[in-house]
Amino acid sequence: MLLQSRNTRFRICAGVGCLLALAASVILALSWKVELSAAPRLYESLDQIPVRGVGLVLGTSRNRGAGMNEFYAGRIRAAAQLFLAGKVRHIITSGTHPSKYYNEPVAMKRDLVAAGVPADRITEDGGGLRTLDSVVRAHSVMGLESFTIISQRFHAARAVYIGTSRGLDVVAYCAPGISAEFEDVTPWREYGARVKAVWDVMLGTEPVLLDQPVPASSGWAENRQTD
Repeated sequence: MLLQSRNTRFRICAGVGCLLALAASVILALSWKVELSAAPRLYESLDQIPVRGVGLVLGTSRNRGAGMNEFYAGRIRAAAQLFLAGKVRHIITSGTHPSKYYNEPVAMKRDLVAAGVPADRITEDGGGLRTLDSVVRAHSVMGLESFTIISQRFHAARAVYIGTSRGLDVVAYCAPGISAEFEDVTPWREYGARVKAVWDVMLGTEPVLLDQPVPASSGWAENRQTD
């Protein structure tokens, strides 16, 4: 009886181990699929990235604890660099704004203006509740077929994958890296996000606020087109 019980526990543990190994293999395979698809369109060199009419800055919280969020600061620097180098002529700040006390697009616009980008070259999109929403709304709501995504490399790869899966001509400028404190944690979170991205692409998931319009700034019409 004792031997049978041990054999049963062993088979259960072996079965669970096999399932976990299979799940891990699927997660890694899907993450690699996203990476391979996006890699040719990811740029870290300002000189090499092609010109696009519009840059799309993906939102994140401005502050982390008592200081500024490194992800946020890197994206603002990268967006300002693109604009000042003439690589984009207009910028969309896309993020969420659940209350008057938390508004990612407004915060990004304010900091971009402080970095030298004219206010009339920035359009706020408060419908960017997540990455898919930001990318798809740039096409479905704002009419863009081609634009530059701005975020850290791990995040930009997922955004580019979503965009190209929709038939869009998107590239990404990878914002500066972050400290080791966050580099150790972020990749693990990104695995799950990439699995969700592949699933959303398969299902054709649409943004939550697909019908919410974006008030275009005064410089939008003449600056949104690619050279």
